[in-house]
Amino acid sequence: MVLKSKLWQWRAVLVTAPTVAGFVIATSAAGWFQDPELGMLDRFFRLRPPQPADTRIAIVTIDESDITNVGQWPMSDGTLAQLLNNIKQQQPLAIGLDVYRDLSVEPGHEKLVELFESTENLIGVEKIIGHTVAPPPSLERNDRVGISDLVLDADGKVRRALLSHKNQAGETQLSLGARLSLMYLESKGIQLEVADPERMHLRLGTALFKPFRKNDGGYAGVNAGGYQMLLNFRGTQDNFPTISMTEVLENNIPPDLMRDRIVLIGATAPSLNDFFFTPDISGAFREEGSWFKNQRRMAGVVIHANLISQMVGGALEGRAFLQVWSEPLEWIWIFAWSAGGALLAWGLRASRLSQKQRRFGKTVAIVLLAGAGAIAIGYLAFLNSWWIPVVRPLVALFASAIIVSDYNSRKLLRDRDRRLTQFLEAVPVGITVVDTGGNAYFFNEKAKQILAPHLPRNASVSDIDLACRSSFTKGDRDSGASELLIQRALRGESTTADDIEIYNGDRDIPIEAWGTPIYDEEGNISFAIVAFQDISDRKKAEQERQAFIQKLSELNEDLERSLDAEIRLIEAAERFVPNQFLSFLGYESIAEVKLGDAVEKEMSVLFCDIRNFTTLSEAMSPEENFKFINAYLSRMEPAIIENNGFIDKYIGDAIMALFGGGADDAVQAGISMLKYLSDYNTTRGRPGRPKIKIGIGINTGSLMLGTVGGINRLDGTVISDAVNLASRIETLTKYYGVELLITQQTFLHLQNPGKYDIRLIDRVQVKGKSEQVTVYEIFDADPPELREGKLTTKSEFEKAILLFHLNSFREAQGLFQRCLNENPGDKVAQIYLERCKQERSDRPLPTQP
Repeated sequence: MVLKSKLWQWRAVLVTAPTVAGFVIATSAAGWFQDPELGMLDRFFRLRPPQPADTRIAIVTIDESDITNVGQWPMSDGTLAQLLNNIKQQQPLAIGLDVYRDLSVEPGHEKLVELFESTENLIGVEKIIGHTVAPPPSLERNDRVGISDLVLDADGKVRRALLSHKNQAGETQLSLGARLSLMYLESKGIQLEVADPERMHLRLGTALFKPFRKNDGGYAGVNAGGYQMLLNFRGTQDNFPTISMTEVLENNIPPDLMRDRIVLIGATAPSLNDFFFTPDISGAFREEGSWFKNQRRMAGVVIHANLISQMVGGALEGRAFLQVWSEPLEWIWIFAWSAGGALLAWGLRASRLSQKQRRFGKTVAIVLLAGAGAIAIGYLAFLNSWWIPVVRPLVALFASAIIVSDYNSRKLLRDRDRRLTQFLEAVPVGITVVDTGGNAYFFNEKAKQILAPHLPRNASVSDIDLACRSSFTKGDRDSGASELLIQRALRGESTTADDIEIYNGDRDIPIEAWGTPIYDEEGNISFAIVAFQDISDRKKAEQERQAFIQKLSELNEDLERSLDAEIRLIEAAERFVPNQFLSFLGYESIAEVKLGDAVEKEMSVLFCDIRNFTTLSEAMSPEENFKFINAYLSRMEPAIIENNGFIDKYIGDAIMALFGGGADDAVQAGISMLKYLSDYNTTRGRPGRPKIKIGIGINTGSLMLGTVGGINRLDGTVISDAVNLASRIETLTKYYGVELLITQQTFLHLQNPGKYDIRLIDRVQVKGKSEQVTVYEIFDADPPELREGKLTTKSEFEKAILLFHLNSFREAQGLFQRCLNENPGDKVAQIYLERCKQERSDRPLPTQP
């Protein structure tokens, strides 16, 4: 039943899509869409980017000036013999004579026959379809003739080519283009093979030839006699090297123009009328008598050149032929677009009638966009040498969309009244509709319950006014009958009354009422609608509601005070246990934390400590110590928070912070802390308020976050060798006299170390670690003069460290001395210089002081 219901709901699509597709397929078979499909193919050819020239084919053109130069047409046999002899001297691989020579033209006939006999790579032409023209007898005897017939479509254009056809004697004759192509390819070692005898598929090198069928592409039942194929035009005469007949007769031939090439000889003179329409010619240039008639058409010899280029290019280079889908696949394609049009129109069926024009415009826009998509798909397929239907899918798309849209509109109109009635019956208020003549048009059941039994079925507006007395509101008893609620609505006013009494039997019924006009499409009032609602229960519940609201307000105040206290408690707890710590443990509230909860995570650990804090604190009272520490820490905390870190704990004057987002956050925080400290120190520096120096160490590694303690006291902590190493690295800052050190693990986790001022310091063995640790200094926050000095000497400094660890103390000492000369404040260079002077090559690496 569910499936049946669904199918019924989609009946418009399920019926329209196959019906339209079937109609388009049937009319397509009748040839209705052949011309539009061929026209679309022609447009694709004209829009296609220019194809590269084919230099394997040279054309000797015979134009009007050539005929004038030889003085007659047909040219004499002697002149033709001279032309062929000059071409033969260029040693082409094949020569095609696209000029009929069934009759001799003296003088020079014997000379021409001799040349025909001796030129084995010369192919002449004959015409075997329609009005026939015989070939040159001598070439016919030596089987060196090809047919010149071209296949014309109904509109007079050449889109197909003949590879072979039977003559009147029933013998199969190859076309001029096929003969020349095979002769050329045989010289390249390529022979014609039969790939599929049943389907007449032929293979020539990398090319597979399939015979044209009468319904291929956009064609419908055309003559497919002989062995035909679709022409994938390379272009016009400009796509082939050409030379005039006069230049050849004068032996003015560019070197290597014809050597090892195919040479075609053919007429391009308008007076000889050997011109044909091709896809790159639009219909605008086909009118008889047009000046563009011969200018825009393609010479027959150029069409033969295109066929040769297609066959040779396919065999040697794999240049794709123009391919088509099978008929079943085309049917599926047409059905898909028919279904698409139906679905697009069906998908917009839910628009309201008041939006009919907008819905129609949206439908048209979407369908046009889909149609543009069909054309784009067809064009992209054509660029990849596929000719797929375009016009037929467009017709199916638009027809389905129009039919379903019309069906939707009619259905919406039919359903409007039914839905409106159902809606008015379903609303929990009384509804009365009155027309402009004062006659009651509609009552829903709720209205009848409120107004009955006093109103007849054909009640007039006066009867309704008398029953409800809607104009006599409390406080408006003096209003005249002209101000009745329905009459005001019929005059175009939207009115509301919330304290109306209807006299029903022996009691008054308090109601709310709303009156509003209803306009037709031309903006004229056609109806007035009045809604009634019995508010007796509301009146009764109003006092109870007021009392309840008062009590609820008191409870709400108590609740707000409790929530405020809880929020303050949560905020206080967050200051002791950071939210980030709880988040890593998977909790949202500190109340959820349990003893022993732990999680392993890769993080960066930052330790920061004040230098010589013990000396500073001895000069201050306990109260001053606390004020000093809090002032200092409050300036350091923002640098950590701003860089996505959180403070795990304060250890006296020291800070331990964790960063889960990446090593860059920790390094940026360290740099910011040093800059904040520099600003803080501007307020210090006088007696009793000495400037502060700090050291920062950063390490990255895997650590355990969790809770430790007992039943009555919990604390969050971090346990890992990575934490201990970060603490040791912070201690090394004192030894090297620098402010910020990081380990190699942190360095390797930086996304772009080049964005920081960073240099290698040492490989050290810290306390509690058996393996040596490589440490780096980040000096972005150093004073400008010191920072500039370190940048200037960075290359020499790091080279000196390498020499030092290679025990080349003399060279290292010289480089460190140069670094100090350039940057006297470099304490690390000073340390290494002293080491070099001691020449203790076997001295162990420094351990944590």
